[in-house]
Amino acid sequence: MNALSINIPANFITSCEATLSRAAAASSDAERRAVLDRQTVQGLWWAIDFVSKLCTLCMSERELKHAIRLTYFRGAVRPAFQA
Repeated sequence: MNALSINIPANFITSCEATLSRAAAASSDAERRAVLDRQTVQGLWWAIDFVSKLCTLCMSERELKHAIRLTYFRGAVRPAFQA
């Protein structure tokens, strides 16, 4: 992500959206899995939704960890953020 800070919500969302775009453009399932690198499409959407609802200029450490955790989550129900 170069010099951009990932704890800024807009930067985090941009990073997630770029990953989703690369995964969608993948020509094979193996290439798609390589792009996602243990992340899940549903988890990325959950993380984007969570971060987009934050009303801060910079995410706290707990918010950032939760957003990152969402990108890797494989369950059927989105985990709640414990503030």
